[in-house]
Order: sequence, then structure tokens, then C-alpha cells
Amino acid sequence: MTNLQALAVFIAVAEEHSFSAAAKKLSLTQPTVSFHIDSIERKFGCPLFVRTRRGAELTVYGRTLYENTRNVQDLLERTERKIRDLCAGVSGQVAIGAGTIPGEYILPPLLAQFLRQHPGVSVNLVSADSQSIYKMWQDGKLPICVIGFLPTEVPTAQRLWTDEIIPVAAKQMEISTAPWAPEDFRRFPLIVRHASSASMSTVRQAFERLGILLAECNIVLQVTGNEALKAAVQAGGGIGFISRQAVAKELAEGSLVEIPVTGLNIRRNFYALRSEDNEMPATRIMWEALLAAQSPLLQEAD
Repeated sequence: MTNLQALAVFIAVAEEHSFSAAAKKLSLTQPTVSFHIDSIERKFGCPLFVRTRRGAELTVYGRTLYENTRNVQDLLERTERKIRDLCAGVSGQVAIGAGTIPGEYILPPLLAQFLRQHPGVSVNLVSADSQSIYKMWQDGKLPICVIGFLPTEVPTAQRLWTDEIIPVAAKQMEISTAPWAPEDFRRFPLIVRHASSASMSTVRQAFERLGILLAECNIVLQVTGNEALKAAVQAGGGIGFISRQAVAKELAEGSLVEIPVTGLNIRRNFYALRSEDNEMPATRIMWEALLAAQSPLLQEAD
């Protein structure tokens, strides 16, 4: 088995195109670098580099090894930082912004677990509609955020989970639970989130794909938060569109009923964004924990 130091030396030579430059980068002597490369070549029984005027160039064997191991160094460095953080007991405060669904229903239990593992860290969780949270992140007020849409200008956004938005009604409305057609919603009062909400945008787009404009339906109430929407629906004010995560308890208890709709599938992804100029240890370990987190209530993003 090739040791990790030899692989680190190989990667450095491949990227620097020079034995001497790799030795300088790794604070090793050139004979030590040559020794490690020789040991790998003996291991595989083939040359990894050929010397040219431009320096040390990868052979076809070397390129195959490099393409399959080039992430090893990053992995080792991240692991080393994580272990150092654990040993040192990372401390500090980190702010994280989230849209209302992740902020109210998904992140709190995940953050509780994170805080048990990192007792020296404190977290400031800010929850609002996704557009507002994204604006705060753009303005540098939040190092990390989780939102319900993908900003096209942020190629480093990480997709986390998939959420489902469903139509629900109060049990006392005695709504038929036979499959509805999308156009049936024209006949009932609707309760929805405000236009700035990512979930409202997702609902509107889903109906538009079926040729129905929500603006032409009977929207009787628009609300800012999920709890207000849920309360209005439970009081019999109309049919509401809300994340399944927000009404899981009410559906199980039977106070709300889900309306099945033929051909209507309303899903959206949640994305995590991080400010690249924030390298505080507490922020870094929060980001790593967020990407690794799994919520039992959500489907993983495809």
C-alpha cells in the first residue's frame, strides 16, 4: 500500500512539474522527493514522470494516478483541521441565515446536535423569507445561509435537500379527498405566502406549467410565515399551500388533510451558500456539519 506522504509528494511534483519545486513546497530535500517517487514507481512497476525541457511531465500511468488521487491532499488537510479543531475545542459565534422552512423546522434540531458536539460555539440563527436572507448574505451580514432557490450568480452553492409543498385544508371544511384536477382550485379560497417567498414562487411556477395563473384564482389571504398560514387554514379560512415539513404533526393528528392533485408535483431544493472570505474556525466547522447533515424529514436532493 502506497503511504500518504509518498502520495502527497507525487501530487506536488505533478502540480509543480518539478522535483526541486515540489521539494521546496513541501520543505523536503530533493533526494527525499526522488525517493518517494521511486518507491511509488517500484510499487506500480511503471514510470510516472518523464523529464522534458519543461520539467517533469506525467506519463499516461502518472496521469491516471494523479486523476484518481489529486483530492487526497485536500481531504487530508480538511481532516487535519477538523481533528485540530476538536482537540483545541473550537469556540466563537457563527451566524447562519435560513428561509422559513429550514429556519423553523429543519435546522433547529440539527443545530442542537451541532452544539452538543461543539460546546464552545454559539449560533445566531436568523430566519426570514429566502429572498431577504439571500440579500443579507450578499451584503456580508451572514457568512452562511440556506435558501429555497438557486442563485445563478453563485456557482459554489451546495444543494442540500428536496422539499415538497402540498395543498392542505382543515378537516371541518369536508374537502373531498378524491384526486383533484389543478383547475379545481379556482373554485375555492386560497391562502398563500407572500410573493417574496421562495415557496410561493415554486407554487406559482408549478401551476403555470399546467396553464393556470394563480393571480386569476381566489387568493383571499397572503401571509409572511408558515405558522400564520397554517393557523388560517386550520381555522377554515381556505386551502393552503405549505411545506409538508410544516404540517407533519397536523396531518398525523388529522386536524389537516392533504388534497391529492392529479399531475401537480410541487418540489423545490434547499441550497447552502457560504462567504468565501470568512475563514473563522467556527464558521468552517458549521459549514462542514451543514453539508454532512441529514434530516429524517426530508428527501435527499437528487
